[in-house]
Amino acid sequence: MKFTAVFVSLSALSVAVATGNNPSGCNQNNCYRAVKASAFPTRPGTADCSSYFKATIEQKTSTQVVEGVTSTITYYVTTIPTAIPAYASACDGPVKYSSACSCIGVTPVTTIITPTCGPGTLSCYGGPCQDILSDPNNCGACGNKCDSGVCVNGQCSVSSCDGSSCGSLNGCGSDCFCFKEANGKGFCGPNVPCAPLKDCTYNTDCAIGEVCAISTCCSRPVCLGSCALARRSLAGNFAPRVRAVNEGWTGGTPPPSLF
Repeated sequence: MKFTAVFVSLSALSVAVATGNNPSGCNQNNCYRAVKASAFPTRPGTADCSSYFKATIEQKTSTQVVEGVTSTITYYVTTIPTAIPAYASACDGPVKYSSACSCIGVTPVTTIITPTCGPGTLSCYGGPCQDILSDPNNCGACGNKCDSGVCVNGQCSVSSCDGSSCGSLNGCGSDCFCFKEANGKGFCGPNVPCAPLKDCTYNTDCAIGEVCAISTCCSRPVCLGSCALARRSLAGNFAPRVRAVNEGWTGGTPPPSLF
């Protein structure tokens, strides 16, 4: 079956589909009878109609440099089938063939293919893949904007937390403290038991949304997530509590909510 690829905007696409393969109305004429007859098990009329009604929108991006400024352009490639089966020659064009296909119960289907983003990137709001590891406007997730303008491994740094260390940790929320990560930036992290936390040397040793905290009250650098994303009850989910207390907490002492 023949396919035609065209470049259109999304708004133009809706018009193209509406006026091409999906007209309103249904005429039971010779075209309809030919298509209906083909729908029996020995002929693929229904399958042909289904293929004819399938439109595909593929989102693509390209970059261009104008006067030294690099910009990304998002565009869409739309593929719409155009070939009518020979047995439906009485249909005399796409409008009649589409009407006959509608008569036998086939409906249009549009498939949108979005970009496949690699590790550490994410397509935000249908746009091109964004770097969520260091983009301060999409830090760790689409739309998560860092007030400090600094995103480290998908976690926002907090300027007011710079220079913090165990023994002089400032609070930054309920059961939350200011810590320092491997690059020396401050961030706000939860007060949780040290024992379950992963060892680390660099921020890249940790999962996206975590940093390698080097200034907690644990005896080692540990991977720690953002306090904003941690549940307040997280600290109480480790058992037994006495064992967790004995092995230390990122904030130095267990939160009062445990007592």
